[in-house]
Amino acid sequence: MSIQTTTLTGQSSNPPVENAQQVTRVLVVDDEVGMRALSCAIIKSLGFQAIAVNTGEEAIETYRQHLQRSEPISAVIMDLALPGGMSGLETTDLLRQMDSSVAVIASSGYLQQNARAAALERGFAGILPKPYTPERLTAELRWVITRR
Repeated sequence: MSIQTTTLTGQSSNPPVENAQQVTRVLVVDDEVGMRALSCAIIKSLGFQAIAVNTGEEAIETYRQHLQRSEPISAVIMDLALPGGMSGLETTDLLRQMDSSVAVIASSGYLQQNARAAALERGFAGILPKPYTPERLTAELRWVITRR
């Protein structure tokens, strides 16, 4: 059993894992500190490793580093309304250029509850309208990860 911790700056402070590919890693991209912290706490409670960043640029760099280390990220929870810099959609497009199989869950306070079909059509693996409950995040994340 290993203890896993994550900082809110995207730096993973986890001890080495014998088989890094067997770890379920979830990258949370959200500019709101509270949403990042809540999401990471829920993800960790599921036994997954949470990696949190607050910009699209940080998401791209973090994802690239994990690919280079052969430590795949199983899912990305992407806030679509990132202020300044790269938008959530732009970040998703760049992630797909790096890894066409990336599973991105669209998250935003501006999504409609019935937007799942449109999000899936655009290539998102799932949808998570804000504000969301721990149960909703858990269900969406499990649904996306089991489909991979």
